[in-house]
Amino acid sequence: MSYKITPDGSELDFIVFAKENFIVLSVVGSLIGFAILIYLIGRCKNSRGDNFVIFNFLLICYDLAFDLAFFIKNADDIPGLYRLALIILIVSGSLNLSMSFAIIVHQKIYNPAFSDWFKENHRFAALITVFSAANIQALKIISSNYGGINILQAKYSAKGKRAIAWGGVLNLAFQDIPQLVLLAIYWSKTNGYMIFPFISLIFNVVILFIDFFGRIFDAITIPDDDDDRSLRIGAP
Repeated sequence: MSYKITPDGSELDFIVFAKENFIVLSVVGSLIGFAILIYLIGRCKNSRGDNFVIFNFLLICYDLAFDLAFFIKNADDIPGLYRLALIILIVSGSLNLSMSFAIIVHQKIYNPAFSDWFKENHRFAALITVFSAANIQALKIISSNYGGINILQAKYSAKGKRAIAWGGVLNLAFQDIPQLVLLAIYWSKTNGYMIFPFISLIFNVVILFIDFFGRIFDAITIPDDDDDRSLRIGAP
């Protein structure tokens, strides 16, 4: 029988744990409610936009925040886990940022429609590129047409869309799944409930459930159409 660690502040009874962390759990529920509200607002204003992108991005931001909290507060409860968590954060952030930067530069050079958008919104594009260090799927925000907002109407070419989709698949391999395994190791080697590992685990499972098949499907089904040619002549 393997020995399990009981971290400081861990609560063995779930009901007691929920009562003691009622405020934090309520805030998390409110954040999820806010993400749903944002999605519904975009849906009402422009049903043809990819409004779910914003909802998914907010969940990714929440997940990153609690992953960082877990890394700072709890990862060193288990010997060797802190270093592994640090490696995952550094590697995933660096790869996401590198891929996102390469995609934006490629689109700016070879996609005139995107280049025109970029000239007017380069600061916003830079901000989203930085956010994409958390997840390359953040790049989809600027082309989501959320709520019909002009700044979110960038036009990626088919190659750009495919690069983002396959980047999302790779992100599953070097970020999402490793982070889930990390949390599973933590839970398997500890007794009781801790707030940051608990919430981080929930967000990781939800995001994997939403994105796993969706990202692979997008990567496979984006067509090799003539949109590159249509973009060159300025078609909408």
